[in-house]
Amino acid sequence: MVSKARALWATVWQRPTRIIAYDFEWGVAAFAAGIALYFALPFEPAWRILVLISVSIYALYVLSSRFDQSRRALWLVVPLLSASLGLFRATWHSDAVAEPSVRESAYTVTGWIEAVERSGTGYRWRIRVTEFDGYGDPPKPYRVRISVRKAEAMAGDAVRLRAILAPPPPPVMPGGYDPARKAYFDGISAYGFRIGTPEFVDLNGLSWEARAQRSLAKFRYQLADRILASSPEATAGLQVALLTGVRSYIPEEQIIALRTAGLAHVLAISGLHMGLMSGGAFYLATLLLVLIAPLSRRYDVRKPAAIIGALVATAYLALSGASVATQRAFIMVIIVYLAVILDRRAFSMRSVSLAALITLLLHPESLVSAGFQMSFAAVAALVVVYQYWQGGRQAYAQGLVARTKSGLVTLSITSLVAGSATGGYAIMHFGRMATYGFLGNLLAMPVFTFVVMPAALATLIAIPLGLEAVPLYVMGQALNVVIIVSDWVSGWPGALGHVKAAPGWVLGLYSVAFLWMCLGGPRLRIAAVVLSGLCFVAWATHPVPNMRVSDQGRIAFWEAKDGTQDAQTLYVSSKRADRYGREQFMQRAGEGEEAVTITPYQDARALCDALACRFKVSGHWISIISHPSEVMEACENSDLVVLTQRQAGPVARRGCGDKLLDRRNFARGGAHDIYLSGDTIKTVPAVTDARKERPWGKAPVLRRR
Repeated sequence: MVSKARALWATVWQRPTRIIAYDFEWGVAAFAAGIALYFALPFEPAWRILVLISVSIYALYVLSSRFDQSRRALWLVVPLLSASLGLFRATWHSDAVAEPSVRESAYTVTGWIEAVERSGTGYRWRIRVTEFDGYGDPPKPYRVRISVRKAEAMAGDAVRLRAILAPPPPPVMPGGYDPARKAYFDGISAYGFRIGTPEFVDLNGLSWEARAQRSLAKFRYQLADRILASSPEATAGLQVALLTGVRSYIPEEQIIALRTAGLAHVLAISGLHMGLMSGGAFYLATLLLVLIAPLSRRYDVRKPAAIIGALVATAYLALSGASVATQRAFIMVIIVYLAVILDRRAFSMRSVSLAALITLLLHPESLVSAGFQMSFAAVAALVVVYQYWQGGRQAYAQGLVARTKSGLVTLSITSLVAGSATGGYAIMHFGRMATYGFLGNLLAMPVFTFVVMPAALATLIAIPLGLEAVPLYVMGQALNVVIIVSDWVSGWPGALGHVKAAPGWVLGLYSVAFLWMCLGGPRLRIAAVVLSGLCFVAWATHPVPNMRVSDQGRIAFWEAKDGTQDAQTLYVSSKRADRYGREQFMQRAGEGEEAVTITPYQDARALCDALACRFKVSGHWISIISHPSEVMEACENSDLVVLTQRQAGPVARRGCGDKLLDRRNFARGGAHDIYLSGDTIKTVPAVTDARKERPWGKAPVLRRR
């Protein structure tokens, strides 16, 4: 009996090793698929049930393997078990980060400022809450975001202020960006604006972790001010952003030019910056250690250099604010250095998969972000391409000319592959593409790679000695070249192209095709090409809404000018109201604001009186009314009626049926997209019943943090 128990325990213990060793990359892909399933579900699963499902799948595999010694069962176990674990991890993480919701009202907030961000003509304070009026301790909100007009305080300052706060807003369009979901996983319970004058206070009783985080935040912004004062004026904002992660000082025109030229990736500290910064430290340390002959002859100096590179990466992570994108890059860099120390292959698909797995374990919500998808797509594509390319080329070029040529070719291949891998995701997420992005990167990235980031590393080394002026000047002059390139490329005709937005399921299928292309064999890669082609066909044929009604009853609808579809006119109820929602509406249709004529429909398109406006869109009569007394008459003569000011009565609602949109619809469903096709009218709310079942769509359970 004891021997049988030991045999069963040995079987249970040995199976995980076999599963991990068997197609680890595909297992990580299945784990990610489980996380994606969590965010696609119309309800919130129970994590305890998911634990039971995972254990059951594994138990069935162990029992079946007692009778089948082959590895056939792994084909079913690995994806099912990995997907169930991914679903469980996402559910558990979502439950763990829940914070108390805040009803719209005025509150007194006490806490310390984590970050100061620029927002239009004002600023936003992200405050770590220590005391909160109206809530006990616990529970109280962990973090709030408050808009202010002037930068009256800096990061690290402890303040007490009065603010109007409300829950983070829902998406402004169906299937669009969800601010409430991002705020939920960022631990932000409320957005709002300050009223009155803030009071600076002393905070006592903070934990050691909070004190360390506060000191680091204050140090980062003090360092940002020091760099800003010592840098050339034209490039100071960019230099601060690259060295500390504080982007508040970058001029808006520079951001637009870099984005249009395909160079927006230089703004956010990610894999490129982390690799160049820590990689520069690694190669510098290797060079210095090689010069010590007794040491270099006896030991592999790359290993202590890798430790130095990892320490520099850790310092850069803390200094740059440790955003999720930077954490993702840090994980990848640390895995590379561990491979060097352990004499393993540094760049491989397994190391990329391991970095993705660690990132998803820490932040499952990052899977649905554009940054995660684009960064790992670029790295995975580069690994695949260079594995084939390196096999047929000379390992080391001989001579200065040959090495220069090889370097330029490598840089061109890197830009082309990375740009191609991230291009599909960028277009699907943002609805725009940098037409000349490859040329912009080819012209600017050599300067950025070989001058800007080495000068940035030299600056961080020189700052403790007070000698940062020279490397900051060099860095500024090099960044000025990057700005000149971006201004030049962004000024070319058609530099920024706009494409209509893709539905979420198309993005999911495209990701499957991309994984097949990177991880599969020849047949699976052919299938990936076919699947990606089908995705683009479905994307191109997917309809776009003809009309938008915001949650405040603001109207926007398309009408082609002179019967053509390439020169659009957008008719709106107000040019000033619902600006962000209108921009998203235009982006979904694949139209840039610079190419669209925005006109109030009351002036040119509608028949209006004191109580209503009436116009025709795609063969359908639409009535916009402001008083419930006109509802019944409007419903008799129109195909769709929008009551903007009040809620219709029960009689009018029964008489109109689905023809009517009023304050009741807006309160329940937020903004609505309207599709007009033939004789049918389809309305799609931004806030669906399924979203209300998710934690970020309803009040989470109050808990002690």
